[in-house]
Amino acid sequence: MTAVERMPERIRADAVAAILGIEVRTVQALAARGELPGAMKIGRLWTFDESALRLWIRERTTCLNDRRHQSTHTGAKTRYGRDLPLQAEKSARAYEQTLQRLRQGGSPK
Repeated sequence: MTAVERMPERIRADAVAAILGIEVRTVQALAARGELPGAMKIGRLWTFDESALRLWIRERTTCLNDRRHQSTHTGAKTRYGRDLPLQAEKSARAYEQTLQRLRQGGSPK
């Protein structure tokens, strides 16, 4: 049996935490919110598709690097950081939820 054949197809949250450099609880929270690719919960155990996770990391890294090299025409400051894409996703989700509440006749929290 080769080393590739012995490798698990899925990895656990602690391995993902080591890859991303974050705490296991943060990995679990991101997975629960659907923000990590290839996440699946089996019982109480989160598992992840490692190849999907690594592809996601490469895509995000490329995207951030592309943005850093673009110049701003307004002269405004541009912030960079790993949390910006997550903040944008959270804002978009909150905006959609507010719109849905307003359409249903509710109040916007």
